[in-house]
Amino acid sequence: MCNPGLVLPLTIASTVVSMAGVGLSAAQSASQMKYQARVAERNASLENEAARVEQENTRTEALAHYRRVAALKGQQRVTAAANGVSLDFGSAADVVDDTDMLAREDVTRIYEQGFQRSRGFEINASNERAQALAARAGAKNAIVSGVFDMGSTALGGATQFSKLKAARNPMKTTYGAPIGPA
Repeated sequence: MCNPGLVLPLTIASTVVSMAGVGLSAAQSASQMKYQARVAERNASLENEAARVEQENTRTEALAHYRRVAALKGQQRVTAAANGVSLDFGSAADVVDDTDMLAREDVTRIYEQGFQRSRGFEINASNERAQALAARAGAKNAIVSGVFDMGSTALGGATQFSKLKAARNPMKTTYGAPIGPA
């Protein structure tokens, strides 16, 4: 059996150590959540940058397509001129009109696909920002929970301390009235 003179100090020490452990655990949990928030914010920033790069790549792809179409139309003109055909009317004019129409359809498709890819990056960035907010909330919750857990530990220790103290001194009074036989 433990020395009765050590029971009360050990109860106090145990309560203090438990409270410190709970507090440290809450602080570590909050720190981890804050780190996760920073990582999510960085990921959101990278996703936004990827969306901007995708938009620029889409514009570059459309410009390259316009250049290829211009080269094709130049070849059509040279071929028509070499054969003595005018591009202003008839089948040759239809070919030029069809080339313009197909080029517009292709550019529309290029921009739609680029928009969809860019939108995917923007959605990911939004999800990362939401994750950062959730992690920050989790950090606050860890601290609040830790404070309550520390308080609960302190109250539990105080209750145990008072029971042990009462058991050591059974004839003490409570609220001015003696306890025990009169």
